[in-house]
Amino acid sequence: MKKEYFKDLFNRYHKKVFLFVQYYIESQDDAADVVQEVFIHLWRYVHKLYVVSNPEAIIFKTSKQEIANFYRKQKVQFTSLDSAYELTEIEEKFDESAYQIKVDKLNLLLSALPERRKIMVLDSVVDELSYSEIAHKFKISKTAVAKQINKAMTFLRANF
Repeated sequence: MKKEYFKDLFNRYHKKVFLFVQYYIESQDDAADVVQEVFIHLWRYVHKLYVVSNPEAIIFKTSKQEIANFYRKQKVQFTSLDSAYELTEIEEKFDESAYQIKVDKLNLLLSALPERRKIMVLDSVVDELSYSEIAHKFKISKTAVAKQINKAMTFLRANF
């Protein structure tokens, strides 16, 4: 019974997991290896997975863990000459137009915030002022600053 359940999970999620992993790992061979590790891990714990009502959450959490394990095994570190080469590759892959679209959207969302709240967020995030410093600047309590920044961040996350 559990073997059939696992087979069904594999057939249902293999492609989704592969696409998810490939988003983080460029090489198809490496991505396929990580997906294999994901399903090996799931097979080991199929008895626990069998009783879960939402296996998809566990499958993708396992995928994230295996992606992290992959990079740990690769010992990805930006050091010496390798780092210059790797940074050059990253810069080449960097899509400036997509970045600009995100910046424009963020600026649009920031402009939708009440002016005082926007200034508090920018003081906190960009200028790296503490809540105490912002509270002193606006002559309000730290709690009020925290609430305003929380409201702003909730709005930005919901609309970004």
